[in-house]
Amino acid sequence: MIPPSDHLHIKTDISPNDKMFTGDREHYFGVGQSALRCINLSLQAAHQPLHGVRDILDFACGHGRVLRYLRAFFPDAEIVASDMDRDGADFCARVFGAHAVYAVEDPASIPLEPYLFDLIWVGSLFTHLDAPKWIAFLEFFRRCLRPGGALVFTTHGHTTYDWMMRGIVDYGLPEHRAPDVRAGYERQGFGYADYSESQSWGHSLSSPAWVVNQIVSVNGLRPVHFSERAWDNHQDVYACIRELEIA
Repeated sequence: MIPPSDHLHIKTDISPNDKMFTGDREHYFGVGQSALRCINLSLQAAHQPLHGVRDILDFACGHGRVLRYLRAFFPDAEIVASDMDRDGADFCARVFGAHAVYAVEDPASIPLEPYLFDLIWVGSLFTHLDAPKWIAFLEFFRRCLRPGGALVFTTHGHTTYDWMMRGIVDYGLPEHRAPDVRAGYERQGFGYADYSESQSWGHSLSSPAWVVNQIVSVNGLRPVHFSERAWDNHQDVYACIRELEIA
């Protein structure tokens, strides 16, 4: 079980370049604590004992909003911090003792060997990807997992759709593109639009049925857990494992 945050030795250094920190320290650290709860539940669903988690990948790690909790909860684990933001990966290496690996848009070009990790955490990556990129990343994560290892990732689901419909949050989308995202989600369980300044990075909505279909289409991945609105009372959380290989 996850101990109270005051029982964990959390490093509280925040990078001045951390775009996830908006000045609200309570919420910032609460997001990391929430992620750790989600990971713990996912590992239970995967029947992965905590003592078996020796190697961890935090992908899209940013400046360590979640990784600092992974380091505190798994103090003896080897942790890889990977992000296209090199400053973020370097900060995680310098402050939290992770190994920095720089990510790129094509996951096949990311320099990580197969069968490395017992646990992969991917917070709010798929929330920014169009449908064709999902499989490439799921296959990449499957390749990086050891057999029996767990992949835990987050998505924007019905809560995000509801907030968009009510105009609570625009998620950085131009006003004229938001209806296309909502319409795709309503018709087929998935909607996406690019941000105005990008042709490869945007905002997506995905239903549980659509996400599970993506997972099971990747040979060797099996979904084991879903929790709606579990991360920070906002994003949906999914867990899947790499199937054990039978000779």
